[in-house]
Amino acid sequence: MSIELVEKMILIIFLLIFTFQDIRKKEIYTFGVVLFYIMIIDIQIYKLIIGNSIDIKNTVFGILSGFLLLPLSKFNILGEGDALVFIGCGAILGLKGNILLFFVSVFIVSIYALFMSLYYMVKKRRIKGVRVAMLPFITMANCIIWLCV
Repeated sequence: MSIELVEKMILIIFLLIFTFQDIRKKEIYTFGVVLFYIMIIDIQIYKLIIGNSIDIKNTVFGILSGFLLLPLSKFNILGEGDALVFIGCGAILGLKGNILLFFVSVFIVSIYALFMSLYYMVKKRRIKGVRVAMLPFITMANCIIWLCV
């Protein structure tokens, strides 16, 4: 089994775990995020040991692209847990992959929000203050990217 496949499997497993946590409680556990980061570091070290090349520049910029999303959590645009997940995804996917993941997930959640807004209009309810779990859409975007790219 290739190390890239192991990376993808670890990413999807953690994304699924985080998705269920986000749907249930609208938050993800810090312990899970720390474990996710430890697994990513372990994979990178293993790659170095077996002689696979690591694009350090791409990995660092991928991580930084996730860090750029942290201020959005202060304005309630994106959850802090979502930004932390994007930091980990950036370490695996790199800069271009993380940016693609972000925009595809925002596109998917926008479609969902449109239908949700229409539903609330028909039911004559207020949509203000409704929170949407973002991690299911990040997971869905990740799967779509892997299938299409």
